[in-house]
Amino acid sequence: MRVGRYEVASLVDARYAVDGGALFGVVPRPLWERQLAADARHRVPLVSRCLVAVDRDAGRVVLVDVGLGDRWDARRLERHAVDRAGVGLDAGLARLGLGRDDVTDVLLTHLHLDHAGGLVRAGEGGAPQLAFPRAVHHLQRRAWHWAHSPSEKDAHGFLPEDFAPLERSEHLHLVDGELQLFPGLDLVVSEGHTAGLQLPRFEDEASHLVFAGDLIPTHLHLRPAWISAWDVQPLLTLEEKRVLMAEALEDDGVVVFGHDAQMAACRLQEADGQPAFREAVEL
Repeated sequence: MRVGRYEVASLVDARYAVDGGALFGVVPRPLWERQLAADARHRVPLVSRCLVAVDRDAGRVVLVDVGLGDRWDARRLERHAVDRAGVGLDAGLARLGLGRDDVTDVLLTHLHLDHAGGLVRAGEGGAPQLAFPRAVHHLQRRAWHWAHSPSEKDAHGFLPEDFAPLERSEHLHLVDGELQLFPGLDLVVSEGHTAGLQLPRFEDEASHLVFAGDLIPTHLHLRPAWISAWDVQPLLTLEEKRVLMAEALEDDGVVVFGHDAQMAACRLQEADGQPAFREAVEL
């Protein structure tokens, strides 16, 4: 999809599964299971979705999030039924005629392991090294500090040993708050899911495309009260979702989902006075 200066495409790093009750929080299982069936272990299917945005005029290739990576242990891989058959970052980049060395900028929404697990990979002798060695890595300062000192509630969601190669490098760019990172690319900051979650918003003269990440992980989470149990401030998530959806409804914007296995993105419509799903959008 073309959005202003950028050609934007969806990449799926992996398919995996999580506990349905955790994904939908206080929503009763009979409600969410009508929409998304669980397996015998109560898990529902998700994907780890990244975005690639190419500005050919500026020679810039922006990768939004880096997926699960290849450093999960066997127990975690089995627990989450990780499957990369027919998907994966390298395969997705190759389909676009790109490789890891072509990525000029990595935009991390946050540092949870399903979004930032691909930050590093094994180098010579097995030592961890940056998976995108030529890219500047952009992250909110609050997210960086939170990942190093998380709460007991979400400490399990980080792999701090993977942050060291980035910290030692000259490729970490910490930003503070909402700003225009590049022409046509703004950062929207959200605090409901985790501290300093940043959502890229690509704009042109008429409309926009926003990567909703873990604020709205699937199209089912467009329902205001359908909020993940992992969110650290669910009431704030509720308000942030309303704002993001109202803005998308206003200019027929596209909302991209970080984890939806059924669709990459959608447009909205007004239903009973509220923004709601209208149609899926291919990326």
